[in-house]
Amino acid sequence: MDKKYLVVKKRKGLNKFVLPAFDIKIGTEDVKIENSTGRYAAENIYASFDIPNFKKSLVDGFAVHSGDVRGASPSNPVPLKLKATLKIGESYGDTLKKGETVFVPTGGVVPKEADAVVMIEFCEIQGNEVFVYRDIAKNENLIKAGDDIKKGAQILKIGEKITSEKIASLRAFGIKKLSVYRKIRIGIISTGDELVDSGKAEFGKIYDINGYTIFAESTKWNFIPRYYGIIRDDKNLIKEALKKALSENDIVVMSGGTSKGSFDYTVSAIEELKNGKVLIHGLHLSPGKPTVIGVSERKLIAGLSGNPLSSFLVFKKVIIPLVFEKCNLIYETREIFAEITENVPSRKGREEFIIGKLILKNGKNTVKPLFSESAFSGILAKGDGFIVVPLMSEGIKKGEKVKFELW
Repeated sequence: MDKKYLVVKKRKGLNKFVLPAFDIKIGTEDVKIENSTGRYAAENIYASFDIPNFKKSLVDGFAVHSGDVRGASPSNPVPLKLKATLKIGESYGDTLKKGETVFVPTGGVVPKEADAVVMIEFCEIQGNEVFVYRDIAKNENLIKAGDDIKKGAQILKIGEKITSEKIASLRAFGIKKLSVYRKIRIGIISTGDELVDSGKAEFGKIYDINGYTIFAESTKWNFIPRYYGIIRDDKNLIKEALKKALSENDIVVMSGGTSKGSFDYTVSAIEELKNGKVLIHGLHLSPGKPTVIGVSERKLIAGLSGNPLSSFLVFKKVIIPLVFEKCNLIYETREIFAEITENVPSRKGREEFIIGKLILKNGKNTVKPLFSESAFSGILAKGDGFIVVPLMSEGIKKGEKVKFELW
C-alpha cells in the first residue's frame, strides 16, 4: 500500500509543520554601506540626531524676522540692515536682531532668530541695506531642524532589505558600515530524462528551464545560488546529488520528480538520506499541487513540479516566504488594486494563482487574466504579476477589484 503523506490545504498552514523541522544558521557580517544594497539588515538603526540638524534655507535669499517685512511690496519696500553674506556651510555667529538680515544660499544655515527667507528676486541691495519688496509668511522658504528625520526615529529595521533609498537616509548620519545577515546559500537540482542543458534538443526532449529560472529568482532575493545541473531519473543519482548539495548549502531546491509516476524518485530519495523525512507531499494549490517539502539533518529540501509555471510560483510564494520567516527576514512584495477585465472561474477548495497583464484603461488599473497550463513558461514573460484566488472561492467576477502582486 502506498505510504500516506500530509497534504496541506493552506499555504500558511505548512509553516506550522515545517518551520520547527529545519534550521538555517544564517550568521551576520559587517559590510561597507556602498556594498550593502540588496542585503538584509542584522541591526536596528535609529536617528542619532535631527536631520537637518539646523534651520535650512530652501532658496537663495535673505533670512528675516517675518514681522519686519509685513506689508512689504514694490510700492512700499522695507529696508533691513545687511549684517553678513553667508556661504554654504557657514553660520551667523551673532544674534540676528529685529530690522537685520543676512544672505543665505540654498541649503545654507538660517540664523536661529530668523523665521523666514525672502527670495533674492524680491530684494535689492543698496550699500549695507537690503530693500525687501514682498511680504512673507512665517516659516516660508525654510525647513526646521528635524523636519526630515527626527532624532530617535527608526531608519532601518532588523530583517529589512537595504535599498539605495534607505542608504540615502543612513548616510545622512555618516554611517559607513552595516551589520547584515550572511547570504543564504541555495543548491538547485533539475531532474528528468527529458531535459537537456545545451546543444540541439532531440525530438521529445526539452531544455532545462526550471534550474535557470530558480537560479535567477534566487539572485533577485540576494541568495547565493549554486546549480548542480540535470540529474537523470535514477534514485541513487538523485540521492547522491542531494547529499552533495546539502553539504554545500543551507537549503536545496529540486524540480521534477514530485508527482506519483513510477519514475518520480524525489520522495524516496529524501527518505533514504540521513535523518531524511518527507513532511509534506501536496498542497491545495494550483499550480503547485505535487509540491514536496522534506528535511535531512535539519536542512530544508523543496521538491517542485517539473512544470515551469508551477515551479516558479511555488518557489516564489511558498519556499522563499518560508525561508524568510525562519531567518526573521522581512518578505516584501509590490501589490496594487486593479479591476479584473473578465470572469475568472475557479474550483472551490484550492488556492489558485492566475497570471495577469496590467493595463491602464481610462485612468484606472485593470488586470487581464492570462489563462494557461502549469507546463507553460512563456506566460511568465507576458504577464506583469499575478492574482490569488482564495481557497474557498468559486472564482472572481468581471469588474471586481483584486489585489495584484507585481513581479
